[in-house]
Amino acid sequence: MNNRLSNLTEYPFEYLSKLVRDIKKEPEEIISLHIGEPKGNAPKEALEIIAKESATYSKYPTSKGENFLREAYTSWLKDRFNLNDINLHENVLPLSGSREGIFSFIQTAIDCSKSNPIVILPNPFYKIYEGAAIMAGAQPYYVNSIESEGFKPNFEDIPENVWNDCQLLILCSPSNPTGYCLKNNEYEFLLEKASKHDFLLCSDECYIDIYDSTSTPPMGLLEFDDITNKNSKSVVFHSLSKRSNLAGLRSGFMCANDSVIKKVGLYRTYHGVTLSLPTQIASAWAWRDKDHVDQNRRAYDKKYQAAISCLEPNEKIERPGGGFYIWLKLPIDDQEFAKNLYDDSGVLTLPGSYLGKENDGSNPGKGYLRLAVVHDIETVTKAFSSVNDALTKYK
Repeated sequence: MNNRLSNLTEYPFEYLSKLVRDIKKEPEEIISLHIGEPKGNAPKEALEIIAKESATYSKYPTSKGENFLREAYTSWLKDRFNLNDINLHENVLPLSGSREGIFSFIQTAIDCSKSNPIVILPNPFYKIYEGAAIMAGAQPYYVNSIESEGFKPNFEDIPENVWNDCQLLILCSPSNPTGYCLKNNEYEFLLEKASKHDFLLCSDECYIDIYDSTSTPPMGLLEFDDITNKNSKSVVFHSLSKRSNLAGLRSGFMCANDSVIKKVGLYRTYHGVTLSLPTQIASAWAWRDKDHVDQNRRAYDKKYQAAISCLEPNEKIERPGGGFYIWLKLPIDDQEFAKNLYDDSGVLTLPGSYLGKENDGSNPGKGYLRLAVVHDIETVTKAFSSVNDALTKYK
């Protein structure tokens, strides 16, 4: 077996299962806030397309995808990020969701013939980044995101020797789990470093269309770098899972310069992960349709309003710039709080320490709880009232 597997830690939900395994609950008692799974309805139009086109399941799809799908990607990118040009044949590639795509991309991005390959990633973080880096033979370098800095990853303090060995830097904006959104000066700083030290920027933007509907949309990396340029350092990932409530469809895409797309496309030819034709047709509709995304965004406005109103008596909570989480600071150990909350009310949450890594003497996720604000208003109110009751016990 691949000896790098021994360097992987268990997934956060495995730790959570062990934490609460001795607490017996009936399924109907449990409210799951621990997983980033949308609970809103998938758009019926997409489901109808899948049913209508089901006969095409008999056909093998290509890994590159159909022209109509890649054209839907480029049209959405131009509109969402105000881009002048992007080539559907050279700059985009379909993925079976951003999780699979990011993992496979990182396998192609790391050159182990060079000494000490490093992947820089934010801390706390989506665990796929770390696992993919390790399996590709790279050393993760963790950049803490802490409250005193507004949860901005502290990229400015990275030593020069780390920049020199960096082959890939991973961004997540809006952040999972903190909801922090990168600013224009941060994008510009990182692009300058990528150009100077010759590494790629991998930007996970799967939450970028979930934000307060009355506010300015979060910015994306493509607003600062022209990926039609052969020297572009940007590799950006998007998904229908969050924006369209289509997590089970496993449909996303990546965009990058022609050279990167060709190399990843070659790898994926062997990897064998393709989107079925019904999925491609439904996905093209979803990327082109704005109405269901706007409706989904307004629904999250109401969910956040309900959640925060339950917490306001005890905590000063603000909705983050994007995403659908609340990154809640706790008065006690996060594992203890999560376990007691589940025992008392059946509300299942994710301790922040499971999403962070011990770095510079501390785990920046420790003492926090990730809460997914995804359920209907009644369930959100019930769950977050229970969270508030639990907080009150420790005041």
